[in-house]
Amino acid sequence: MPLIDILMVPWRSANRALRWLSLAIVIACALCAAAIGLHMRFSDRWWLGSCLIYCVGAGYAWAFWLSTSLLLAIDARKLRLPGMQRAVHASVLLYGSLMIGLPTLVIGAPSAHAWQVLLLATLAVTGGLAFVLLPRWCAMVVGFLPALGTSARYFFQLPSLSDPRWLDWGALALAVLVIVDVLRWRQLLHGDTDNELGFGSAMVLQFRRQGTLNNWNGLQQLDSGQMIRQRPDWMQPRADLRRTGPQSTVRSLRVALGGWYMPKTMAGHLRASAPVLLPVLLMVPVMALMFAGNHRADAPNIALIGFGAGLVWCVLFGGLMLAAMATVLIRQRWQRTNAELPLLALLPGLGDGQYLRHSLLRAALTIPLLTQLLLSAILLIAALAAARFMHLDRLTLLLIALPQFAAAGTMVVQVLCTLGGRKLPTWIEWLVYVPLFVLFFLSIFVPATAMGKHPWQGADLTQSLLLAAWAVMAMVLAWIGRRGWQGLLARPHPFMSN
Repeated sequence: MPLIDILMVPWRSANRALRWLSLAIVIACALCAAAIGLHMRFSDRWWLGSCLIYCVGAGYAWAFWLSTSLLLAIDARKLRLPGMQRAVHASVLLYGSLMIGLPTLVIGAPSAHAWQVLLLATLAVTGGLAFVLLPRWCAMVVGFLPALGTSARYFFQLPSLSDPRWLDWGALALAVLVIVDVLRWRQLLHGDTDNELGFGSAMVLQFRRQGTLNNWNGLQQLDSGQMIRQRPDWMQPRADLRRTGPQSTVRSLRVALGGWYMPKTMAGHLRASAPVLLPVLLMVPVMALMFAGNHRADAPNIALIGFGAGLVWCVLFGGLMLAAMATVLIRQRWQRTNAELPLLALLPGLGDGQYLRHSLLRAALTIPLLTQLLLSAILLIAALAAARFMHLDRLTLLLIALPQFAAAGTMVVQVLCTLGGRKLPTWIEWLVYVPLFVLFFLSIFVPATAMGKHPWQGADLTQSLLLAAWAVMAMVLAWIGRRGWQGLLARPHPFMSN
């Protein structure tokens, strides 16, 4: 079997945008690991920081890039191409050995912690692969593992990652992950993979439809009917079609947009939001448990602070998810070249010109913005309560609130660009929204360094720099939104596909 065929398997199983993005993330994590090693070379624990940063990149690569080799193996088996199937399996073993062996030699050997580095790198590889091989509902549980692990460490006296005694626990976790990976890989390879939808299917099977192998954003791959069929019967929304018609233009447009915009009964809203509400409701007690575990001496008060921190965390990420849902749905409708938009333009009673544009904007933005306003109010109350207990200054409170406003503003900007047909080129979107996400996460984590009895000395300067960066980002988003608004005004009617 030629070595070049084995090496090229990941490059042929994923599209160009995905593989270059994944390669960039792996290289960035490797460079950060090297920088940490050089900066902390006189510390006894430099190897742990470098290894953990590397494991982030390795886990991402095996979850969202190298795992697509399974899809190639499934196709090879269906087409009766045993040579290609053997090449896929050889490629998985080769890349796995390289991504485990290199950090062991570069990080583990000089630090005399080769076994710990070997175990952490192997856990990252097998864990990333298990994340996409297991059913989708397992992904919701995986998100709580870091917080639960921190709590379990303090409640059950588990050793830290730098402790040699941790090798026994890590080896047990590795054995479980290897068994899961082998069994699920074999099951998916030889089983019926036609049912790619639903929460019971493996996430890697859905990469075929959601853009991993074709369009990078996945909007052309999954229509509204397929998205509805992903949900089980008990999660299907119940629409409320009362008060629709020419007398209620905005409500009728919400019905036409469908998805999250569809008017629903109260039970329908609960059913539709179950995938979001369940993780959110679990996150709050998990954060409280984690804080209480870290500070058992004053567990009740610390648990209350943890409850507030979990609530703030859930509100911020809930606002981000809401913005993404609204943006993706509108862009999906206006990118697909079918009969939906021309039929909307022909509906009687919608009006034309300025009235139609305003009605469409009200239908697309009113409900998401009201929900964002409610989340902002919850965030403000939680932040003020936390400020009373933890003595936060105004700058810290402002930075905590800015990500929520940024999520709402980004949603408005994206909707205007889509309706106005002024979508930015993909590479410019990366230049804008990657720094935006970095600011989003830094504004969540940096204020935490200013809390407690021993705050970070550079927290004040870093928060001032973040505030300046947010001001620049606000001007950029305002320019993009103005560009989309001008495009919307220039269109003869808004129901034109992009």
